[in-house]
Amino acid sequence: MTGRHEVEYSLHSDDQEFRKYAQLEYMPFDNLHSIVGACNGLLCLMDFQFSFDSIFILCNPIIRKSITLPKPCLSSLPYKISVGFGFDSAQNDYKLLKITKKGVLDKYVEVELYSLKRNCWKILAPPKYDLYSDDFMVYVNETVHWIAYERVNNEGSYSCKLLILGFDMRDDVFKEIMLPERLRNLPHQSEIYVIPYDELSSIAVIELGSLHAECDIWVMKKYGAVETWTKMYSLGKLGTEPMPRVLGFRKNGDLMLRTYNNLRLVSRDPESHEIDYFGIQGRRTYVCNYTESLVLLDRVIDDAMTENRANYAGNANC
Repeated sequence: MTGRHEVEYSLHSDDQEFRKYAQLEYMPFDNLHSIVGACNGLLCLMDFQFSFDSIFILCNPIIRKSITLPKPCLSSLPYKISVGFGFDSAQNDYKLLKITKKGVLDKYVEVELYSLKRNCWKILAPPKYDLYSDDFMVYVNETVHWIAYERVNNEGSYSCKLLILGFDMRDDVFKEIMLPERLRNLPHQSEIYVIPYDELSSIAVIELGSLHAECDIWVMKKYGAVETWTKMYSLGKLGTEPMPRVLGFRKNGDLMLRTYNNLRLVSRDPESHEIDYFGIQGRRTYVCNYTESLVLLDRVIDDAMTENRANYAGNANC
């Protein structure tokens, strides 16, 4: 054990064998980072570089091309940053949404939106809801999604109403999607998060019970139609191990999971509960649908942006 963290990026066929057909060797960073999301062959990456200023990179690993985005307009000490990445088909533009919360008790929130087409950031009005957690965003129907909550005052007694907060990349506005009634007021011991459903045509919600003993999976069979929420599966633990993290659905309907104790990537048939192991293990496992493309091929890249991020441009405002 050297204490080093090894990171591997690979493409796998979504078939029974989960065959690895490509190893992504090109990644334009050296430091700790997070994957924000993938869209049309582009990966959006966030690199903290042990500072409070996040550096964002758009990368197409297939054509080995990347760009580092200009600094956001607002730079302050954040308590929590949530980021969404997606595509605006009307403007043929890729956009990055950054939501910054200032502190645990501080309700002040800053929202900024980056446009690749304009290569600049603009400041937006914040939503009236707080994000429930810092889970990965879910991108479906040109909208990024998170679980959010609103504090409700009931004659001096406060409660939290849960919902799905979306941001539509086409018109740059926040929108709300109501959860099934059962999920709108969850006990504190429970956990809830969003995953994509039906090959990115809709969304599903994972309700994880207390002590990670079981989970329910709710799917929105028709995107945007609240009346189509359906509880599709109820799952139990794998042996004595707490309930795994549900990462998404496969094409055949199986669930992609990350086990709780040894952090292995596995596939589980929700009907027969048969488990397939892939020999992949890691604390920060990120799984997404990826389609190879030539996006960024015609983009003129400034060498200073791709080779020396320490000297990248200052704030760029729309």
